[in-house]
Amino acid sequence: MDYTKYKNLEFRRKYFAFVPQITITDPSTKTVVGFIKMKMWSIKGDIRVYTDKTMQQEIVRIGGRQMVSLKKIYNIFDSTTGAELISIRQNSLKSLFVRNHMDIVSGDNRPYGYIQETSSSLALFRRWIEVIPYLGALIGLFLAFVPQTFEIMYDPQGSSPQLVGRIVHKKNPVVVKMSLDTTMAQVALDPRVCVSAVSLLSILDASKNK
Repeated sequence: MDYTKYKNLEFRRKYFAFVPQITITDPSTKTVVGFIKMKMWSIKGDIRVYTDKTMQQEIVRIGGRQMVSLKKIYNIFDSTTGAELISIRQNSLKSLFVRNHMDIVSGDNRPYGYIQETSSSLALFRRWIEVIPYLGALIGLFLAFVPQTFEIMYDPQGSSPQLVGRIVHKKNPVVVKMSLDTTMAQVALDPRVCVSAVSLLSILDASKNK
């Protein structure tokens, strides 16, 4: 699957699903260009991205290094060659107390960029509003359906990350969607890494409902 020709992709899954399944489509043609079926209890990291729902051809594999860590690392591998493309490091403390943040790193943990929620104020409001008794829970439920946006930032040299693409996360009580838009990219990043990043975000979000 050649993802370089797709500047916009949509990742869709059901809001309530015991085993998350994500369909990746080209929104302009509604053509399925990828599919993920998460294995049971495998948030440690055994995520496989396939070309379609038959799951006959695997594109990339995402594998986690640590089971328990404040900075879990997910390695991204080319499924054909087995070569490691890059890694994504989840910053759990920053994501929990400030806003969602994941670093794009090399195999030796050298930073090359990051994926980060764009609005720190909205992110903080989401995280802390529920400490207010009763009213906080109601507002928190409402905010769960307010769209989130993320930016993918990257620099091959690791010094001054520039914009690769934007992710918009929308959900309702039936469907959860994440759209990836790379039309405004200032620097190139392997599109398989972008697809893997959105897939990981979607799987981690799905795990919150368990």
